[in-house]
Order: sequence, then C-alpha cells, then structure tokens
Amino acid sequence: MADPFSAGLLMVLETVLERVLLGLFDVVHKGARDKKRQRELTRPGPLVERVSAELARGELSTVEEHEWQAAVDAVRESIEAALPLRPDEALRIMLTPESLRAHVLSRSVAIRRAAGLSDQATAVYDALLLRVCVAVVELVWSQPEYARRLAVETFRMGRATADAVARLADQQQLALTASHRDFEDRYADQVAHALGGLELFGVSRGRAPRRQSFDTSYVSLAVARVGDTDELTGAGLPVAAALADTHRVLIRGGAGAGKTTFLRWLAMNSLGQTRTSGNEWLGLVPFFVPLRQYSTLPKPEEFISPTASMIEEEKPAGWVTARLREGRALVLVDGVDELVQERRAEARLWLEQLVNAYPEARYAITTRPAAVPEDWLEDLDFAAFDLLPLSDKGVRDFVEAWHTAALDEPGLTRDARVWLTDCEARLVTTLAKRPDLRRLASSPLLAGLLCALHQDRNMHLPRDRRSLYEAALDLLLVRWDEDRGLALPSFSKEEQLVLLQRFAYSLVRNRELMVPREEAVHRLGNAMRGLRSHDIDPDEAMQRLLERAGLLREAGNERVQFVHRTFRDYLAAKEVVDAGDLNLLVDRAHLDEWHDVVVMAVAHARPRERARVLMDLLAGNDDTRKDERGRDRLRLLALACLDQADVIEPEAARAQVTAAAASLIPPTSFAHADALSEAGSFVVDLLPGPEASAEAAYIVRTLANIGGEGAWERIAEFVAVDHAMVIDELLRAWRNTPDAEKYARSVLSKVDFGDRRVDVRGWHRIQFIMHLEKLRYVRCIGNINPLDPLGAMPSLHRLELWQNEVMRDLSPLTLSRSLKELHLSRCRPLGRIDLAPVKDLDELHLHFSRVDLASLEGGSVRRLQLRDSATDVGLDALPSLPALRELAIDHRPPYPLAGLARWPTITTLEVFGVPAADDLRPLPSLEHLVVHQPESLARLEELRQALPGLTVTS
Repeated sequence: MADPFSAGLLMVLETVLERVLLGLFDVVHKGARDKKRQRELTRPGPLVERVSAELARGELSTVEEHEWQAAVDAVRESIEAALPLRPDEALRIMLTPESLRAHVLSRSVAIRRAAGLSDQATAVYDALLLRVCVAVVELVWSQPEYARRLAVETFRMGRATADAVARLADQQQLALTASHRDFEDRYADQVAHALGGLELFGVSRGRAPRRQSFDTSYVSLAVARVGDTDELTGAGLPVAAALADTHRVLIRGGAGAGKTTFLRWLAMNSLGQTRTSGNEWLGLVPFFVPLRQYSTLPKPEEFISPTASMIEEEKPAGWVTARLREGRALVLVDGVDELVQERRAEARLWLEQLVNAYPEARYAITTRPAAVPEDWLEDLDFAAFDLLPLSDKGVRDFVEAWHTAALDEPGLTRDARVWLTDCEARLVTTLAKRPDLRRLASSPLLAGLLCALHQDRNMHLPRDRRSLYEAALDLLLVRWDEDRGLALPSFSKEEQLVLLQRFAYSLVRNRELMVPREEAVHRLGNAMRGLRSHDIDPDEAMQRLLERAGLLREAGNERVQFVHRTFRDYLAAKEVVDAGDLNLLVDRAHLDEWHDVVVMAVAHARPRERARVLMDLLAGNDDTRKDERGRDRLRLLALACLDQADVIEPEAARAQVTAAAASLIPPTSFAHADALSEAGSFVVDLLPGPEASAEAAYIVRTLANIGGEGAWERIAEFVAVDHAMVIDELLRAWRNTPDAEKYARSVLSKVDFGDRRVDVRGWHRIQFIMHLEKLRYVRCIGNINPLDPLGAMPSLHRLELWQNEVMRDLSPLTLSRSLKELHLSRCRPLGRIDLAPVKDLDELHLHFSRVDLASLEGGSVRRLQLRDSATDVGLDALPSLPALRELAIDHRPPYPLAGLARWPTITTLEVFGVPAADDLRPLPSLEHLVVHQPESLARLEELRQALPGLTVTS
C-alpha cells in the first residue's frame, strides 16, 4: 500500500494550516490585512515534505488502509472542531505541541467517541495528531513575527507561574519589582529581534541577507568533551546533553565553525522557556557579550548593549546584576580569540572576577582552539568542549536546509524551483564522491559557500580552498549584480579587490576585527592610491562597498567589519603578497591570529616566493629561535602550507619542509594533529602505527582529518589500543566516514570498550550500533525509535535513554540477553511508557520521564532510582516489587517517604536531606542509609543515635 501516514498528514496539514496561521496573523498584526504576506505564511511548503518523509518509515506502516482512513478523518475533524483560535488564547495554545494537542483533545471528545476507532486506529490517531501538532507549532515558530511574540509571551508566562516552576527548579524564585518585570518584557523582545535568526551564505543576494529561522534552517552542531575521560563523547553530543551537568562551558571551534551562531541559538533556545524536565539551561535571561565590540571589558550592567542598546536608558538600576545574583542569567561571551594575545590574560582575570562575584549564573565562552590552552578555565570549573565539524549527515542536513531556504525566496519561477531541487540532489552526490570537497564542507561557512557556488557555477565546484574563495569573491563582487541586472559599481572588480585587500591588511596588521566607520573611511581613502577611480569620495566608496560587495557590514554601533573573519584573513594574505611584505609575514607567523594569513599567503604567492616563505618558517623568526616549541609550531605551519602550494621553485624546498616536519611525527597534541592533517594525504604514510602508544590518539585524529581510503585503512590498525582517548578518536572518526555501516563493521566491531560509556545520537548511527560487538554501556540522546538496534546488541549491559520524546515501546529490549540496567531520563512522549517489558531487569533509573509506574507490578527489579511527579507526596503510585533491595528517591525535601513499609525487603535507601527516624523504622531489613545534601550535621548525628544499628553515610 502507499504511505498512508504521510498522505494523511499532508491532508490534515493542508486543511488546518491556513486557519491556524491566519488566526495568529490577526493576533500578531492586530487585524492588519496583507494578503500577499498571508499567502506566503500559509503554504505548507517543505515542512510537509520533511515530516512526511520522516514518517514514511513509521512503526505503524502495517495498519490496514481503512483503519488509517478512519483515523485521518477523526484527526481532521478534531482539529477543525478546535479552530479557529480566539485572539486571547492563540499565543498561549501555540506555545508547545503539547499545549496545542491538549486543546484539540479537550474539544473533540464527542468526535473521537463517535468515530468508534479500533485499538490500531486509535494508535494511528494518537501518532498522527502528535505529528500534526509538532508540525503546526514548528511552522508557527518559524515565522519571525510570531516567534518574537511567542517568545515574549512565553517569557511572561514563565515569570507569572514562577511559584509553580520553583517546585521543579530550586533556583527560580523570582522577586522582581514592577519596574524590573516591565523591563524584562522589553528586553526579551529586543533579544528576540536582535538574535532571532541566522544568515545562510548566498541564499539572499544583497547587502542585507534575509534571516532564516533557527527552527527550520539551523543544523544543530555536536560537541565533544575535551580531555581524557571514561565518558566517550567523540561520536558527538547534542548541546542540551552536554550542558546538563555543568553551569560553565568553554566552547572551542575553528574558523567558520559556527561559534557565534551557536551562542545566538543558545540565547534564543533559553529565552522564553521555563525550566521543565530538570533542564537548568532554560528559563534564563541571556546576555550576549561579543568581546570584539568592547574596547574595555564590560561591567555587568553593560551586558545589554549589544542586543538592546535602544532601551538601555530604560533599564532599572542593578537589573543585570540582580539576574546574575539570583542565577537566572546566561552569560554568552563570544570570541576570546578575537582579543589580541596580550589582552587574553586580562580577559581571564575578568572572567574569574565575574564568576567569583556571580557563581550561580551560567556561562558559555567561545574561542578558537589555538588561542588558549584547553585547561584555560579549568580551575573555574569550566568544562571544555570542542564544537565538532559537520558530520557526513550534518553536511547533508546543511545542504537540505540551504536549498529549502533558497526555495522559499520570493519570486522564484517553477523552472527555478526544479533547478534548485536538482542542484541539491547533485551536490549531495558530488560531496559523497569527492572527499576533497567533503573536507571543505566541514564548517557551516564553507558549506554555505559550496552551496552558493554550486548553484552559481552550473553545478561545478572549485577543488581547493583558495579556488573556493576566489570564486566566492567573483560571485559577491560581480556576478550577483550582473544576474540581478543592476548597474555595476563605478569600481571594477580589480579595484574593489584592491580596496578590500588593503583594508583587510590594515586590520590584520593592527590586530583588529572592526573599526569605527570614520576610521574605516580614512583607511579606505589611503587605500585608493593608484586606482583609476581614486577621485571618488572615500565615504561614498565605503557606502558602495557596504551596500553592494557583500563582504563588509556595519555593526549597530557604527563600526565596520568583514562579514566573517575568514574573508578578512584571505584578502589580507593577498595584499601581503602583492605588497611584498613577506618579511613581516614571517615575523608574525608565530601569532595564532596570523596562522590562516600565512597559509593563504603561500597559496597566493608565486613559486619562488613560496619557497622563500617556507625556508624562512623553517629557520624561525626572532621570537622563536630560542623557543623550541615555537619553532616546532612554525615547522608545522610550513607543512600546512604545502597543501596550498602545487608549484614550488626550487622543488627542493618541499622536500626540506617534509624532512623538517618528519621530526615532529608522530604528533604530540591535538593541535599538532590538526596542523599535520592540513598538509594532506602524503602524511598518511609517514605516521607510525599503534606501537606509538603515547601518541596513538593524536595519530588517529590526524588520519581521520585527512580521510580517504588509505587513512581509513590505517585507522583500523588502532582498534586494539585500550585507552579512552584513542577509543574516543575512533568514535569521532565515525562521524566523518563516508560509509557509517562499513566503519562500524570493520573498525568499531573490534574495539573493546570495557565499562566505558559511549554517547551516541542520531538514527544514522544507532541503526548500526549492533555491530559494536563489545560495547556494554550506551547512552542514546534524542528521539530514537524504534529500539530494535539496541535490543540486538550482543553485549549491552547498561542502557541510558535521554530526551526521547517519541519512544513508547520498550519491548525490543526484551531481545537482549545481556541487558541488566536501564535509565530513562527526560523521556517524555505524549503517552506514558509501559515498563512491563523491562520490569525484570536488575536495575531501573527513572528521572523526569513519563512512565506508567503501575506496569512494574510483579517485576523482579532489585534496584530502583526515581524522580517522578507521581511520587511527589508519597510512594503510593509504586506497585509491589517483591525483589526490591535498593531504593533511591531523588526528590528534594519535603520527603515523599509515605508508604515505605510496603517494601520490607529494602536493605539500602538513598534520599536527599535527613529523614525522620520514624519514617525508617517500618523497614526491618534496612542496613544502609545514604543521605545526599543533609541540611545539617547535627540532624544527621541525631538520626544515627536514634537508629544505632543503621549505617548512615553522606
């Protein structure tokens, strides 16, 4: 049969979207009538296709067609009965899929009863209604006007219901004055306007690219914990899971990795949410602090300037510090690496003072890896994470998001839409076949460049990074104006390039990322020497570059900067070569902010100039001649330059660089590994095998970065190395392999993971996890369904499922003969999870999950740990568990211990806070009490004296 689920979803969405969105249009725009805008907003568009494709593989595909049709009709009638929404309820109901679903169900009791659905049809009804609600709310939130209003409304609701929220999160006790509350609403609106969207390079052609919604266009980046740990995160952690265990994070990522966009997403994700399901990074007030915009590091009350400068004068005295003090602030510090090296110690002291003054706030800091050591903030309890390059699936998702946004551009003809769809399919195929291009697409910036150029160049792409930037500049400076039929600027392409190069070089030479517009105009005037158009007014020239070139932008505080630092470095490198400043290039090559400039300068240089730069790098400069580690960095830099130099004269210079770099093989750090890998595939044969055990992790990183068949074969040699860092790198390599199943079968199947936990997310890897034959401990993060691959794992002993909102059926886990322990954390599907299939496991941990506790009746669970709202005031919701020996109750006081006498078999009890002795006396077998966070040592001692035969630890 055809895919009835997808067909039904499409039918229902097409029926209800217009009524939902037009109703909200009236709410947001207060009756304004813009028919063209209304038509744009009410197209189901690519959202329907994406959700339909996702459901085509659904678990209900075997249901008979007549059952499907009955369920589809009932869902459509239910939603129609619940619409239209009144203006006073629309914003409240559209906040979440769950709130919309609850509203629909409350209005459709009679419809569902009259439909007489069978059990199978009811399952279809529930699943289809959930997907429709998710799709509708997602589409509503994707519209910037609605998103801003909804975010502010959620923010207000979160504050108005603070007393209820406080039961779920200890810190959220709000005591704001009326003036503080009013300003908080205003600030939320400003933040949503300033940060609520992202730009995809090349989608919109003009000075001000159209912002895309985070919900529809942001490809969520994965992170991995830095350092040696038994928690193997190399396969990639979603941000929410990574942040769950820490208040402070240092996020490291290379050029174009998406660090700034990530912080903006984090701000928007926090704004307007309440702290539910134990997620302490929601319901916060975000403060976005881009260090590049401050000449002196800001004081807390200045944190609102980058996002809300227009209402800064309205801010009540002490408003920011009040949010910091009460722990409701999320401080997002962007770009430590964008400070000159001498100021980073100042920034370190500033952060230390800030954290010491306001320890309850949450902090996220971004930097390039080379700018600071990985333990830079370790003593301040910052957890360091690497922002991982786009995985193979991440690249495909980005390509899809880019083309979806391009298809949504106004004015496209039908032929243009067909062309874009074909572009997307062929680009995905090209990237799969060409590992050199796949490596270029490792960051969102470069992936966006590839998408734009692939479309512009009739589906042909450059082969290396220099060619990629050259093509991008041609596109930005000439081609787009030609394609739009605009008159070309008075400057020729060559004149524009010279102006931009000279301006970029002035920034690099002065170690700046932005300058006031007045200073930028002055420098542009100096840069016009020798131009045919030298008599044009510099201020007019600056305005033309801002409007038409697409490479410069003017920040809100009238400061001019390049749209991305990578373009600044590329253009500055070209000017270094054109100006003959190769001596200055080498003199500053040891500074991390000059690294990309040096590499690109070698790419721009003529063959003899390349040889000269490479030899000078090997000889070292004044700052490194007495510093062996500094000289090693320059040698590695020279090696990285080789990949950008097809022709060197004399050719002997290439051999000398290779020989000098050989002394640095194997790499001794991840920074060295990253630098080595930039030299290209010839490094593969120079690297030792697993006998170099101390450097094995760095060797695997190098090989994985290089990629290609030879590199993957070498990686397989390291499967027997029993070291956490090596295993983590083998998992990280899984992200980038072109064939995830082959890698799982041929490499990871032979790895002995021991008792280490492996974090895995995404069906594209979960579906092959049964090939990891020696893996015993897994944490799966995100929406995974069905669970069959996990049940098929031959050695699985301990399984954690986190943040899964679609999984309801645990029965596939009964296929596992080795599974002993199951954790469900923040698993909240709309229906309750039946625990009967796992009630005979040795150990269950249930935290913030929607489960049916009664389904444990008669089970043989020996250890149970839980935090469930059904046991907030007592344990009556728990059934009899005759084999229960250990019970851990993770509720905070007051203690839900009523009913403990029903389990006389308990020998060990864990609680938070000191319980009363009378609560424990009904347990005749109790031997050990574990008390977490006791209110006082005196109360603990009183309990010991009251029950002398009990071992009490804290």
